[in-house]
Amino acid sequence: MAGKQLKVVKLVEPELCLECRFGQRASVEMDDGSKQSMVYCRRLDCDNWDYGSAEPAKSVEVEAEDDAA
Repeated sequence: MAGKQLKVVKLVEPELCLECRFGQRASVEMDDGSKQSMVYCRRLDCDNWDYGSAEPAKSVEVEAEDDAA
């Protein structure tokens, strides 16, 4: 995640992100040091984001995906 500007935004329809191939669960550290569980999105132009609520994030730890087949 180095070199990326991280932002936390609200989701218009959060349930859509749970099944999206671009979304993963992540632990996000906010600028004030608090940590929250959120969705990390690898897509940079999603229509499901509410940019009006954007705030900076300090770091993101994306949870590993299960490779069960």
